[in-house]
Amino acid sequence: MSKVKAKRIGFRIDMTPMVDVAFLLLTFFMLTTKFRPPEPVQIDVPTSHAEQKLPETKILTVSVSEANRYYMGLSSQKTREELFERIIEPRLRAAGMSDQAVADSLGSFRLMESFEVKKSELRQYVEAARYTDFQLRPVVKADVEADYEAVDHV
Repeated sequence: MSKVKAKRIGFRIDMTPMVDVAFLLLTFFMLTTKFRPPEPVQIDVPTSHAEQKLPETKILTVSVSEANRYYMGLSSQKTREELFERIIEPRLRAAGMSDQAVADSLGSFRLMESFEVKKSELRQYVEAARYTDFQLRPVVKADVEADYEAVDHV
């Protein structure tokens, strides 16, 4: 006696909910993404054939612009805050700024990618950052048109 094959029943999956969720996620990520803020100075670095890649965390970046101005950046926000408390906050308080103004300055300083430093104060800032976090790796970025003396100072 032969077995009777059961008739296949077709089924249909409704993809509408999945598409709705995908577009909601896409819209959410597009609206909440923060873009990288523009750098305070554009640096045209010379070409390099280095084998080592730049690390992504624990970086202390000192940049020298075309006009031989110095900019310092810290990858860690915690280190940036401690640097602010060590150097900048005492200067602001000595200048007579209120607590609210100092707090506002700290808030904007947290968001800065890099900030300008005078040549005479560069050593103090770098040492304070290194004391704050001994694992910081220094990186020097210099513009092609920057003077040798300015880069040598760093």
